[in-house]
Amino acid sequence: MLPRPLAGRLEAIAGHGKMAFLSGPRQVGKTTLARQLQKKFAQSLYFNWDLITDQKRLLKDPYFFADADRDPGKPFLVVFDEIHKYARWKNYLKGAYDGYGADFRFLVTGSGRLDLFNKGGDSLLGRYLKAPLFPLSVGELSGGSPSWADVKHCLADLPPPTPGAAEAYGSLLRLSGFPEPFLKADTAFYNAWFQERKSNLVREDIRDASRIRDISLMETLSHLIPDKVGAPLSVNSLKEDVGVAFETVRDWLLLLEQFYYMFRLTPFTGSLARTLKKEAKAYLYDWVEVPQEAFRFENMVALHLHKAVQTWRAAGEGDIGLHYVRDKEKREVDFLLTERRRPVCLVECKLSDSDLSPALLHYQERLKVPAAVQLVHKSGVCRKTSRAGMTQWVVSAERWLGVLP
Repeated sequence: MLPRPLAGRLEAIAGHGKMAFLSGPRQVGKTTLARQLQKKFAQSLYFNWDLITDQKRLLKDPYFFADADRDPGKPFLVVFDEIHKYARWKNYLKGAYDGYGADFRFLVTGSGRLDLFNKGGDSLLGRYLKAPLFPLSVGELSGGSPSWADVKHCLADLPPPTPGAAEAYGSLLRLSGFPEPFLKADTAFYNAWFQERKSNLVREDIRDASRIRDISLMETLSHLIPDKVGAPLSVNSLKEDVGVAFETVRDWLLLLEQFYYMFRLTPFTGSLARTLKKEAKAYLYDWVEVPQEAFRFENMVALHLHKAVQTWRAAGEGDIGLHYVRDKEKREVDFLLTERRRPVCLVECKLSDSDLSPALLHYQERLKVPAAVQLVHKSGVCRKTSRAGMTQWVVSAERWLGVLP
């Protein structure tokens, strides 16, 4: 069992007296993490909506947990797993929190985006804090959980290579960041696991939560996206490929995001002229599904950055954003980290090219970005230069990703 640093975040939310909303992709380890947190409470109760016996228990006695034998002087944790599949889950949690929040701590888990899913019902605003759980990353496997301030410092001076980072990087690239295939360390197991996970995601999770008439067409859409990674995603092109309306593809993409199959990055415009302003780039939570090696590498970096940004934002460390930059002359840099909409760091991915990308230098100068990083797939690379008070790095991905959470 892998210890996950997010456990500390969940404890902190419980200490604030809020419900903790633990969400993330299917099979990323949410239930395992909830079980880990239970062990830190002297009193706890686990509820799973997927179990018929638990469903009947709630429907018969909605606040059944209040009848549990307990010591009022000690905190009591109630875990609601997959409760968002209950049609009236928002009203139910609102009642549970308003009526019993002073005496119980609530952890709510789900594979859908709990803050967006099923917008009907009473608002839970002010009653919960988010704790997103992402696939494993190089930094997490190396034992680190750096803050945004720590990472900004590393942009000027990289720390020494993290022990175990190279091995973690190689395994992640081959087996994904999902705990079960990563721990099994077997490619054949990953292949079988992947097929079942994706089929269940579309044909069970999304089908049960939506009113899609022909789920096979949405499954077709999901099969097309891995080949679109690394380029602006055109909804018009996808609608032609799938044979459905523009609005249908738009809504299906949103569902695939809400259930953590993919995420999108929007282009950064700022003061730049002639840049793309609308089309986002799509990336997968399971980068191994991307067929082309260069884009698989880019996708892995994208998820490391996305995980870091969402972790920092959920912890209240600031208004940190992640975008890409591309103009109509097709000059592009893969990623741009921002703080309060101000550029902080450009990141470009190259499989083997150790020469600084002209586009990276172009946008660093135009946007006055303090740091520009070119990540290469090769190991043992670390070169720093500077010009006009701005820093440029060409560094092995295994080393730089190790400084992220």
